[in-house]
Amino acid sequence: MDRSPIDDAHAARFLPLTGLLNARDLGGLPLAGGGLTRPGHLLRSDAPLVLGPGDRAHLAHFGLTTVVDLREAHELALEPNDLAGHDGIAIEHVEVWSLINASGIEPADPWDITGFYLAALDHAGAAFATAARLLADAEGAAMFHCTVGKDRTGLLAVLILETVGVTRAAVVEDFALTEPRIGPIRERLLLDAEQRGIARRDFVRLLGATPDLIEPALEHLDRRHGGAEAYLLRHGAGATTLARLRSKLRG
Repeated sequence: MDRSPIDDAHAARFLPLTGLLNARDLGGLPLAGGGLTRPGHLLRSDAPLVLGPGDRAHLAHFGLTTVVDLREAHELALEPNDLAGHDGIAIEHVEVWSLINASGIEPADPWDITGFYLAALDHAGAAFATAARLLADAEGAAMFHCTVGKDRTGLLAVLILETVGVTRAAVVEDFALTEPRIGPIRERLLLDAEQRGIARRDFVRLLGATPDLIEPALEHLDRRHGGAEAYLLRHGAGATTLARLRSKLRG
């Protein structure tokens, strides 16, 4: 099958790194009013656990100065961020899932990832607003990530892209780009789950990145929270943060 220009444009957004499978630039996405988001300012990624010298050189050339790690403390302890301690790069930790736990809400279906998206939007707004501020305030390029670069990262990307005016179709399409990229990470997490006595058929339901998994969250964001801009403002991001994000991605 021939590749489309859209496929080629998306392929160009992924960074050629050996230690990351799902690192991509948020530049090059279509804006609702015309034009594309600016490349070279914001990256979304899976967790940088083992980076080679070439990876570090590429990120340095990219101008990376800030990394927002969205994982929980126990995740950091098990798998430290390989960029921690790197000269010129500030690592910021912002927990998301813990805010759901603190709410006391128990998911009706613990294997329904979309349910976690809705719960995160309802209860982790302060975390997303803090992460947005850190990214907006970065002096150079900034990266945000969780473990796979799919759920917590995906929701933060949704909020940023919707706020700066990326088309809804492109927001969903960007989320779904993760699906074919993460096979090795998915298998590693499934094996770990099995070792902890969790059935593969259950845990695999948490590891998808298809449009049908994020679209209900976008509808929930609009219906319950008034859209991404209103959501971030209500949770403390501030108008200055939103303006800086637009400046980074819109010029």
